[in-house]
Amino acid sequence: MKQKLDRTLGMYSALMISIGTMIGSAIFVLAGTSYQAAGPGASLAIFLAGIAAVFTGLSFAELVTVVPKAGGGYVYVKEATGNNIIGFICGWGFWLGYAMSCGLFALGFGNFVHYIFSFIPQMVTAYVLVVYVAFTNIRGTKSSGNLQNIITTVLIALLLLYVVVGIFHIDMGNQKPFTPFGMSGVFNAMGFLYMTYIGYGLITTASEEVIEPEKTIPKAILISIAAVIFIKTAVFFIGSGILPWQELVPAVTDTPMIDTAMKIGGKFGGYLFAFAGILATLSSINTAVMASSRTSFAMARDERLPSIFKAVNKRTKTPVFSIVVTSVVVLVAVSIRDLEHISTVTSIFSLTGYSLVNVALIIFRKKKLEPTRKFRVPLFPLTPLLGIGVNLFLIVQLAISDFIALVIALGVIAAGVLYYYLVMPKLKYATKGISTVDIPEIREDKGADRKNEIIIPVSNPDTAQGLLDFGRAIAAAESSTTVVPVKVNMIPDNLLTISDYEAVQRMMSGDEAVISLLKKYEGEPGMKPVLIHSRDVFHAIMSVVHKDKNPLVLMGWHGAGLVKYMHGNITYRMLLEAPADVGLFRMHGGKTEFKKILFPYGGGKYSQMTAKVVNRIAKAYGAKITLLHVVDHDEDKAEVERYLESSAQRFDQPIEIMVCEGALVEKVLEFSKEYDLVVMGASLDWGIQEMVTGLRTDRVMDTAECSVLIVKSYDSFLQRKRVRGLLHRTRRAIHQ
Repeated sequence: MKQKLDRTLGMYSALMISIGTMIGSAIFVLAGTSYQAAGPGASLAIFLAGIAAVFTGLSFAELVTVVPKAGGGYVYVKEATGNNIIGFICGWGFWLGYAMSCGLFALGFGNFVHYIFSFIPQMVTAYVLVVYVAFTNIRGTKSSGNLQNIITTVLIALLLLYVVVGIFHIDMGNQKPFTPFGMSGVFNAMGFLYMTYIGYGLITTASEEVIEPEKTIPKAILISIAAVIFIKTAVFFIGSGILPWQELVPAVTDTPMIDTAMKIGGKFGGYLFAFAGILATLSSINTAVMASSRTSFAMARDERLPSIFKAVNKRTKTPVFSIVVTSVVVLVAVSIRDLEHISTVTSIFSLTGYSLVNVALIIFRKKKLEPTRKFRVPLFPLTPLLGIGVNLFLIVQLAISDFIALVIALGVIAAGVLYYYLVMPKLKYATKGISTVDIPEIREDKGADRKNEIIIPVSNPDTAQGLLDFGRAIAAAESSTTVVPVKVNMIPDNLLTISDYEAVQRMMSGDEAVISLLKKYEGEPGMKPVLIHSRDVFHAIMSVVHKDKNPLVLMGWHGAGLVKYMHGNITYRMLLEAPADVGLFRMHGGKTEFKKILFPYGGGKYSQMTAKVVNRIAKAYGAKITLLHVVDHDEDKAEVERYLESSAQRFDQPIEIMVCEGALVEKVLEFSKEYDLVVMGASLDWGIQEMVTGLRTDRVMDTAECSVLIVKSYDSFLQRKRVRGLLHRTRRAIHQ
């Protein structure tokens, strides 16, 4: 069965994921340390760090088109190097580097909370935050992509406000001398500030859920880096222009940027900046904990860490042990309370991993001389070589300026190497019941010659078989028609930026009754079952509907329900928005043979379009069609009969004409007991009265004594909301 993740993330969401993880730590946590290392030249350092990040960012942008899997840098290096010691070191560095960076975010969060609520100690808040984030990740609480977008948008707005207002408060005298410690100070700051740009790699972990990832992700990476370079550079420059840099170092203040905001806007400005800092650090630590724990989880899945790291809780569907170990590392980093050493060690890990990502690109280019890629790094191999060179240069600068941090980093990497060669070969991996097979890579077959399709969304095992039999019968009579059963599995929102492999696989195995049913049709001619993993059922179904083919979508009827819920209903949205003929089918009494079809025919636009569907069904079952027309006055019968006789020429099957006087719904319900199937078209009244298909058709669907099919035929002009609204107002004015 074809399986795929639904592509719901657009350019804006991709940008917010990338920007949201890059914008916080430098401004809200490392500003004081940066001014201490480079003075006013910290703005140059953050600018150069961003430029250096572009080289590796380009490598990420191409690699996401080569390895379109969730996982990011570790996966790229592992795939390129064959999962050997180099891939292990990369994963080891990313795992511990992400975890240690969380210590910076927790300490920053504690500072901002202490600023607003001075009676709460910084360390208490930092520890509480780490514990809270750990439990949140263990519980598997769903995060909201929309909420993340809002938070990041608010942060950007606040920082731009700071920049715009701060321009008018700058004293350029504070910028002199611009580099009091020379360029060595700038390069030193550049080394640990580079770490604050690593967030752009996180969007690559969501590559299977991004719309047109080959185009969207490269653009998102480059645009987000450019935007963050501008914002960070401007904020750093304005900060050291508002107050002398000597007043912004850690020995003087724990909240340097808040001090500059107070200089601009008084206490309100300080509180506003502190609030922005709380949002930024909270968002960043949650993402970093997830990224770190899932990296160790992925390494265990690849048999590079003990199996317990990939153990997934049956109830919460989260890798609990991985999260706990990551949280312990974070608590240790918080307890150290040394921002400079922590940031330097983290940067060395990140620079090492990102150097290997550039190496991975070069290896893939050699392995695949003529790959099909939507994005290619310009000036290859110069660009990745520059990325490697810049990263190694920054590692050397950090080693010179902070020898203790270098020793710590080398010690941790050495411990990883010893573990790899001495401990790992002795481990026994319990693979029973745990799949190590990657999620299937899905490539859209856009160039293939697609046949006419009957798309059948299925979710209820009680109605699925009837829908499938109905669709198969229609397709069997048409050699050019394919039936596409679609099952949508909901996945949690917290997979936006991480590779929670086991959680996704468990979601894949959900609703076993329906999935087992669809598996029966794998390989059957004319059947193409599709399993989609998505956060949005409607979007997932719509991703299968193609405008150019005008397919028939068959959905099961579950009742009109309460009117107040109608506008959020999937059925209603399909009727309203789908560029396809949509049929709602209610099977009555389990009857699967339809030899007598009652078709209330009004002769209007929608009746004529619905007639095409009726003709297809009649051909499939060899059925006789009765055209029913209800008139208000008996004297109209003769004229209507003549019209129906001419209309009967549209059908390939035998036609019976029935004209009677009375009310349409009552007559249809009266005659329904004599027929196998009633087919009705949804008129222009559909949706106006907040019913599923319209007042009359809903009633027929609920109470008819045979199976019923309500068809909303697609018309590109009449489907427009404004056109439908205008027609409705016109009809209402005429009747008044």
